[in-house]
Amino acid sequence: MNITVSGIDIQVNKKKIKNMHLYVKPPEGFVVVSAPLLVSRKSIENFVRLNIGWIKKQQQKFENQPRMTERRYISGETYYIWGKQYFLVFRNSSRNHFKIEGNSIFLGMKEGSTTEQRKKYVRERFREILNGQLDRLVPKWEEITGLNCDSYKTKYMLTRWGTCNSKARRIWINLQMVEKPLECLEYVILHELIHLKVPKHGKDFVAMLDKYMSNWKDIKNLLNNSPLDSYQQTNFCV
Repeated sequence: MNITVSGIDIQVNKKKIKNMHLYVKPPEGFVVVSAPLLVSRKSIENFVRLNIGWIKKQQQKFENQPRMTERRYISGETYYIWGKQYFLVFRNSSRNHFKIEGNSIFLGMKEGSTTEQRKKYVRERFREILNGQLDRLVPKWEEITGLNCDSYKTKYMLTRWGTCNSKARRIWINLQMVEKPLECLEYVILHELIHLKVPKHGKDFVAMLDKYMSNWKDIKNLLNNSPLDSYQQTNFCV
C-alpha cells in the first residue's frame, strides 16, 4: 500500500508485528513504514506526521551525502581496503593477478576482459582479504563475549552490513565491509554475535553493546556515513 503524507510518498508494509517502524532509505530518501496487520490507515498517517521533521532531516542527509561513481575497473580508479585508499593500476595479462603494493592495487586480466569479469575477479580477491580478518576477529569476539556462532560466511548484500540466523547460529558479513576501517568490521561482528542471544534491538541489546564496545555509536556513525554507490540503491543497516 502507498500513501502520501504532507507531500511525501510512503510505502506501507503490513506485517505480523506489534509496533510501527519508520525507515528512510538511501540514496533517494524513500520512506517506508512497517505496520501491524490491523492498524488503520489513519493511524499510519498520524504516525508519519509525528515524524515529518525527522524524515526531512534524513532525506536532506542523503541528498548531501557524497556518492562514488560507477566502477569500470580501469587504471586510476580509487578503492579502499580497511579504510585505506588505493589506486587501481590495470594491465593486460595472460594470467589473472591481483597484488597490493604501496598505495596501488595492480590488477592483471586478459585483454578484452569485460567490466563484469573484472568485478567478479576483484570481488573474490576482496572476499579472501575479508575472510582472513574474520578468521582472526570472530574468535576474538567470541572469547570476549562468550557467544559462539556455528559458522560465519560472506556475501555481497545491498541492505545489511551483517545478518544473523540465530536458529542456525550462523552470521553473514557483507563483502563490502572489506572497504571499511577494521573497527567497523569488529562492530558488525559484535553486533551479530549479540543477536545470537538478543534478537531485537532493545535495551538489553544496547546494554550488551555498551558493555563490550563503549564507543560503538561512534563506530556505527563512521560506518554508515561512508560514501554511497551512485549506481545502486542501498539501505545499509545492522
